[in-house]
Amino acid sequence: MKFFGSRRKKGPDWSFQSDAIANVIRDFKSDPLTKTLLVIPTGGGKTLTAIRSISEMYERGLLSDKDKVLWVVHTLALRTNAQKAIDSEKNQRNFSLRAGLGDLIDVQMKAEAARSIQEHKDYKLIVIDEAHHVAADTYKEFFQYPVGILGLTATPRRMDQKELPFKGVAYSITFRELVRRKVVLHPKFLPEVRTKLRIDVTSLQDDDQLDRFNSRERNELIADYIFREAEAHNLKKIIVFAGTNGHVERLAGILAKRNVSATSPFEHVGYIYGGDHNDRNVSNEKYLEWHQSVTSSILVNCKILNEGYDDPSIDTVVMATPTNSILYYLQCIGRVVRTPEDHNNARAFVIEIVDQLPNVSYRIDNRWLFAEISDFLEPAIDDVKLGWPFRVVLVFLKLRSLRARLSDVSWGDWKALLLGVRINFLLFNDAPDNGYGRWRIIAMREDDLNVLHMFNILSENIEELYRLNHEYFFEKNYPSILEKHPFSSREYRASLFGALWRAFLRKQGKERVDSIVYLSVQ
Repeated sequence: MKFFGSRRKKGPDWSFQSDAIANVIRDFKSDPLTKTLLVIPTGGGKTLTAIRSISEMYERGLLSDKDKVLWVVHTLALRTNAQKAIDSEKNQRNFSLRAGLGDLIDVQMKAEAARSIQEHKDYKLIVIDEAHHVAADTYKEFFQYPVGILGLTATPRRMDQKELPFKGVAYSITFRELVRRKVVLHPKFLPEVRTKLRIDVTSLQDDDQLDRFNSRERNELIADYIFREAEAHNLKKIIVFAGTNGHVERLAGILAKRNVSATSPFEHVGYIYGGDHNDRNVSNEKYLEWHQSVTSSILVNCKILNEGYDDPSIDTVVMATPTNSILYYLQCIGRVVRTPEDHNNARAFVIEIVDQLPNVSYRIDNRWLFAEISDFLEPAIDDVKLGWPFRVVLVFLKLRSLRARLSDVSWGDWKALLLGVRINFLLFNDAPDNGYGRWRIIAMREDDLNVLHMFNILSENIEELYRLNHEYFFEKNYPSILEKHPFSSREYRASLFGALWRAFLRKQGKERVDSIVYLSVQ
């Protein structure tokens, strides 16, 4: 008997993969030598989507039986992940993949792949996994051959053509859209651990400086919080991201002792970092294979598990080191948001460790998870977390407190916000320190991808574009935007260029960016 209101929960909607495949086929049918990107956030199945695209290319004759595909990876974990997906009988059965596909795709590490393409001329397509690494000189060789290239990446934010030599994006989907489709989990961010420790660093990329986060006091605080939250939320499998190899071992040691003193609530507490270093003294590949069979654990790592490691049983990620890389942050969070087959019982938690960093002007945190704008110019970010209808009032008050031109927001956008439509606001000011400059507003609806794309392209290439004719940029690339209020104002467009240029100069000078503010409406 069905009761009123009872409804079976719908599972994940993976239909977007078909759209992605169609776009990839379209691009390579138009130009077999094209270099294009497939942008799907972690958990969205970009590896499987690429495999299905390759299978379809063989079926449609875009690739012949004599043609081979070179799949380039830069870590053992990525190689294992790709090979398993290609050889999976379940994938072959569910998606009717071409018979013998595994014999046609060579998955190779970068150095081996570079030698292979020199020696063999039968490769007609190159797939580059984690294609954001293509900016490195070691990838340039692959772009010298007359062969099509499909790059796979989790984020489209690096759009600078000088860095990523791709002609365009075949298909892109956002993390927020994957959440809406229930393809990935919406993580729960547990209360931040505010250590109240002052740590004087100027770079979040330098190992010597990152080692300053590796103090006994800080590690004990992290351990206290992990075990307290593990008991409160019944956390089972925790991945901890530390900044250096030394930090990995020291933090893992403290966590292991705490586990013993707490009568071992976790089956295993260990560590892993590059060069086959782990607490079991086996290869990292064997270690991770074994770790998937463990039912409860805390595993501390440094830049090993952010790419290519898939374990649906992981329910918690701990960010024990700060970062100013949105890509790295999204990769780390990606370890916990994958939807397992039993998606109704899935859970995902994130714990962030926050210190006082007076000399670091910019760092990434969870506020960027759903922000689709580029962080290249390091805009300040603010949040509106109140529910409807209070958030409308708070947005209005925040904009007014900044002396922003409220008339830049159309009545349609105000009405949409009042009705519950999610709209973020980007504020810019080309002269924020003169006391008279007014903040201008870009109202960014989730469905207005044209405005979003325009801002990302403009901000990531402002060094080059600022020296060109500003009006020509809009007229050539975004003529439809010129018809919209407030972009129809020449003064408005000039102010946008000026604010982004100021942000670029301040970033170059390692000063805090003060001309762009992103107001994220949660």
